[in-house]
Amino acid sequence: MNVEGKHYRTIWVKDKDDKVVQIIDQRALPHKFVIEDLKTVDDVAVAIKEMHVRGAGLIGATAGFGMYIAALEAPEESFNEAVKASGEKLKATRPTAVNLAGGVERQLKAMEKGKGKEEKVKIAFEEAKKIADEDSEFCKRLGEHGLKIIEELSKKKKGETVNILTHCNAGWLAFVDYGSATAPIYAAFDKGIKVHVWVDETRPRNQGARLTAWELGQHGVQHTIIPDNVGGHLMQHDLVDMCIVGADRTTFTGDVANKIGTYLKALAAKDNNVPFYVALPSSSFDWTMRDGVKEIPVEQRDGEEVKYIQGMCNGELKKVLLTPEKSPAANYGFDVTPARLVTGLICERGICKANEKSILKLFPEKKVNLMTEEGYVKFNCDWIKAKPVSESDLIEINSWRDKMFQCGLIGMFENGIGFGNISVRGPEKNQFIISGTATGGIAPLEAEHYTVVTDYDIEKNWVECKGPIKASSESMTHAIIYQSDESINGVIHVHNLDFWKRLLEKVPTTKKAAKYGTPEMAEEVIRLFKKTDVKKKKILVMAGHEEGVISFGKDLNEAGQILLKYFEKAKPIV
Repeated sequence: MNVEGKHYRTIWVKDKDDKVVQIIDQRALPHKFVIEDLKTVDDVAVAIKEMHVRGAGLIGATAGFGMYIAALEAPEESFNEAVKASGEKLKATRPTAVNLAGGVERQLKAMEKGKGKEEKVKIAFEEAKKIADEDSEFCKRLGEHGLKIIEELSKKKKGETVNILTHCNAGWLAFVDYGSATAPIYAAFDKGIKVHVWVDETRPRNQGARLTAWELGQHGVQHTIIPDNVGGHLMQHDLVDMCIVGADRTTFTGDVANKIGTYLKALAAKDNNVPFYVALPSSSFDWTMRDGVKEIPVEQRDGEEVKYIQGMCNGELKKVLLTPEKSPAANYGFDVTPARLVTGLICERGICKANEKSILKLFPEKKVNLMTEEGYVKFNCDWIKAKPVSESDLIEINSWRDKMFQCGLIGMFENGIGFGNISVRGPEKNQFIISGTATGGIAPLEAEHYTVVTDYDIEKNWVECKGPIKASSESMTHAIIYQSDESINGVIHVHNLDFWKRLLEKVPTTKKAAKYGTPEMAEEVIRLFKKTDVKKKKILVMAGHEEGVISFGKDLNEAGQILLKYFEKAKPIV
């Protein structure tokens, strides 16, 4: 987009030095336009964590370029380990936007095709540019789809100005170019439609007042900055024709995580019959999470952001304390708007309703993925939300979970689907502590990421769990293993395609027809315990769950040691 008449993207490779990535340091806007050089992985991690760059699409693109820098930094002799470690460092910076982990995993998978460091670096460079180009192109397309909504409103108003309310910054500064929520606005403005934007200031970092207002002004779009609490009043007095916001993560069922305060705008819009749209490229969909309110991790940032405000004073950027110095402040970065409050989703493939059926109609290929990854039938889960188990109960399980994560045996696929889980038997019969659903890509896990399975019934395909998060989708399989042998006290489920292929039928293996998360898989595990030497070998392969391998033992130490022993033996010779 334009800055003083010159076109910029938010991230690019430095001219005449392709080992340096450049960004617009958004902390200085709108008062100063600062271009920052990123030369190391640490530079990239700081840029993401400290919000030199922000917004789902731009964070994903920055992760892509960060992994390119990681490839440049990695030593030849330990290249794969080094880039994976850099990827974990980047993923740990901010948890809510799904694009971050997606960019890292996409690069790791792409680099697997290279044979040596030089080739892998080239692949990473091209993939980083591809991620950025896709983000820009997808935003452009969703702008063209969203334009149709604004055109219809303009016709209804007989050419009068269409008033649009937005929240935070989902503009080109939040992506590589065009933006999500702003893309339809720019498309309408460029077509000659009269538009006016109500710009929420968006406390505490004021991304609306600072960034959205700045970029709209650069493009020439009429706009007015408002305090965050004004939106409802405007809607009550028919001064808002539609709301458009962005998204940092959207479940495949239509729940939307976006900047804190979005939920309140959606409630006001619902009460006043104002259309509430969410604009997002498909990279911001999470195909693993069904219940956004319960499952999407919400970042809690430093309370100092609430207590202080930054602005221009006598030609200098200064911070000012707003609150009593010793008063504590809570700073939730995001909230989740339930699908029922969303009029529609605008993405690069078109406009759909905020529900699973309509979303999958736009993305039919994901329906197959969901069935494959999650099983065609999930167990019925009675989840009792409760406080987490004590940290002392998690020392052993966290230790082995960290080891599995570091080995890449637990993690997240390129499409954002997490894989792998771990459990330890609880003090009471039929109970065990297990990592929660959709936690594969999170490291390290905290107490809030575990839950206790308190009861189960294979015939009813039913699990009861108690904790801050719903139990993993493979909980029934863990339950059956514990049921099959009372001496088993630890179970580890991992993923690795090459490992899986080399173990297939070499150790006890479930039938291919038994899919992930199904009662048939549980029945197959029972069969292995009755008819094979799985008790002796303490490891099994799930033929119907590609990449899935499970080990178990008298404790997690035994289960982990067995798994690593087989994993080392199964490693391909380079």
